[in-house]
Amino acid sequence: MLFVQTITIKVNRRIVKVVEEMIRLGIARSRNHAYNILIEAGLPKVLELIEHKKKVESLTDKFLHEGLPYENLPTVEDVEEGRER
Repeated sequence: MLFVQTITIKVNRRIVKVVEEMIRLGIARSRNHAYNILIEAGLPKVLELIEHKKKVESLTDKFLHEGLPYENLPTVEDVEEGRER
């Protein structure tokens, strides 16, 4: 038989903001999940994940608004020529 007990913890406001950011960015599904990730991975790793997700989000928004940068991409002829070599 599994016994589950609810506990309450007090955390710094900075940790609460990190947890909320994790949920907003999709790193965690819920606050409980976010705290579990934070405990397992540690604050430095979680902050690194958040920065990475923010960079991905900003690039995605940029590409959606401005379009993908198509300059200097290889053409079909360039690819075929490279395969023949």
